[in-house]
Amino acid sequence: MTEPIEVASSPCAMDMTHRLAEQGLAVDRYIHPLSIGSVRLQNNLCLAPMAGFTNVAFRLIAKEVGGCGLVATEMVAALARTQPVHDERFRVLTRNVAAEKPLAMQVYGRDPELCAETARALDAAGADIIDLNCGCPVKKAKQSGCGVALMREPDQVGRIIKAMVAATAKPVTVKIRLGFDNANRTMVAVAQQAVDNGAVAVFVHARTGESKHGQAVDLSGVAEVKRAVRVPVIANGSMDTADAIRHAKDDAGADGYQIGRAACGDPWLFRNLLADLTGSPRYTPSYDERRRLLERHFKLILELFGEQRGVRVMRKYTFFYCNGLPGVRAFRDRFHRIANPAEFHALTEDFFGGLERGLIHGPAEHLTLHETAESGEE
Repeated sequence: MTEPIEVASSPCAMDMTHRLAEQGLAVDRYIHPLSIGSVRLQNNLCLAPMAGFTNVAFRLIAKEVGGCGLVATEMVAALARTQPVHDERFRVLTRNVAAEKPLAMQVYGRDPELCAETARALDAAGADIIDLNCGCPVKKAKQSGCGVALMREPDQVGRIIKAMVAATAKPVTVKIRLGFDNANRTMVAVAQQAVDNGAVAVFVHARTGESKHGQAVDLSGVAEVKRAVRVPVIANGSMDTADAIRHAKDDAGADGYQIGRAACGDPWLFRNLLADLTGSPRYTPSYDERRRLLERHFKLILELFGEQRGVRVMRKYTFFYCNGLPGVRAFRDRFHRIANPAEFHALTEDFFGGLERGLIHGPAEHLTLHETAESGEE
């Protein structure tokens, strides 16, 4: 596909931090600009890379509506000697537009030379920041020695980072967990090796590789990393409420906050976190705004994937726009059976029109990502 990705003509929350700055609210203990190497973020809220979710359409919505400071692509594998710039999957994963910048792209692999080649390709594809994944906990990653398995090999992480830094002039960062498992908390050793070899920021998922999403995070591990390195440390793992962010700053000294799964259920999450943490009013979208943004997201997905695949891909995003509304489960179940754009438009009009006319009513229904589709590492 070569069609241009449509960029919204009128900003929603993209300029929110500019407005906050004008009001004297942006520079705050919790929410403030952040520099990662040579890249300056308007604020320190970051979208986490998530396999199967954070394509350019999703990232544009997160940036425009939420106003987060940094968005990230899905991870790009460096597992074989190929020419990724000519690969269709590489093209989809790295497709980007100016409106979403700054943009981080993530390398997934363990061989220093291959990771360096991938970093070079990501640089050419438009990455502003290049991140190494040392956090993916899925079985395949552990068996291949990638993702969270690298938490057992601090020296190898150092070698990979050194090779990536030599391959690109863009800032190189690392995403880690607290350890491969609870018995092996190596976050400090891995972070130090990464920083000693040129990493300019560390993203820390405050769980180990054996912890499940939804389990309590351990901010003490983030605090240990913060004390051990002299680069920004960004906390990840259930950073989806103002209270969680305050704890990450107050208890661990986090410089920023990275959010994944929670952003999949609420396009307005970043906007309302900014509001909660800077004393601004929260935002509640109307039914019509939810419908129009859902339609815009669908159009972006079709431009990226084409009609046949795009209709299937869009199914997992639908609940973002109706979560917490009456009848969302029935709507979700019907949506999973749509086969073309005409059915998409008919169903969304039926659902949101029914809400507006009072034909759909009842208690609020809430879905989670686990009820709709699974993502990879966040």
